[in-house]
Amino acid sequence: MKFTVNITQYLENKPKYFLIVLGLLLVLILGFIDYLIPPNISVSIFYLIPIFITTWFAGEKSGIVICIASAIAWFIANKTLEESSLSVIHYWNASVRLGFFLTVNYLLSELKSARQREKTLARTDPTTGVANRQLFTELATFEIKRARRYGHPFTLAYIDVDDFKNINKYGSYQIGDRLLLTLAQTIKKTIRDTDILARIGGDEFALLLPGIGYETAHTVIARVQQQLVDTMDENKWPATFSIGAITFLNPPDSVDEVVEKADYLMYCIKNEGKNRTEHIIEQ
Repeated sequence: MKFTVNITQYLENKPKYFLIVLGLLLVLILGFIDYLIPPNISVSIFYLIPIFITTWFAGEKSGIVICIASAIAWFIANKTLEESSLSVIHYWNASVRLGFFLTVNYLLSELKSARQREKTLARTDPTTGVANRQLFTELATFEIKRARRYGHPFTLAYIDVDDFKNINKYGSYQIGDRLLLTLAQTIKKTIRDTDILARIGGDEFALLLPGIGYETAHTVIARVQQQLVDTMDENKWPATFSIGAITFLNPPDSVDEVVEKADYLMYCIKNEGKNRTEHIIEQ
């Protein structure tokens, strides 16, 4: 099992051209073996190995190249070509094998696409398209370990939409979903690609800013808050935001502890009147 995992990880990290060359090399080896063995022994099924490797790890188009190469290799290696003149049946058999190889290629591509979609849905919030809590925990755990290792600060901002239930109650759930989607898109446009935004709860978002100190993080959070206000005004949505942010100079051991502290700060803001941002430093 461990060997299979290692092979999979090895192939996933290889460039496409390497996988195509590997596939062609395997096809040549199989074709040579096919040529040497008696004609009544078929090795057609083994051509699926390079087809699988190339299709799964390099993509459908690369897999089609290997499918064609496999059909040609079988056609050339078939010893019956030496025993009789080329006839329609030889071309027919080659066409059938090519069709079979291409069908396998298509099914593998669809299977991988479905697997990727399922994986994405399991780690992404369907309403906003940003990370869900599970993915956020994984990414934040990595950032905490990196921050502790290199002594870098990082900031977590916990963002809550004030009175979001009223928007759903007096508007509609469609408007509420649109608001959350627009909120996520607005924040994503404002932050760096390396920053991590996730929907933690119904109307609660976590924004992780790795590798920057208090002053820079404060500027980013202020810009995010202003962009959110402007966006709400443009859409005439009566929404405000409570944001609790903490810059950690010495990160806690767990993501849960980081989130709980920022979450508590945000709720303190809500209890004191909402529609405000507070940013503190924790040594």
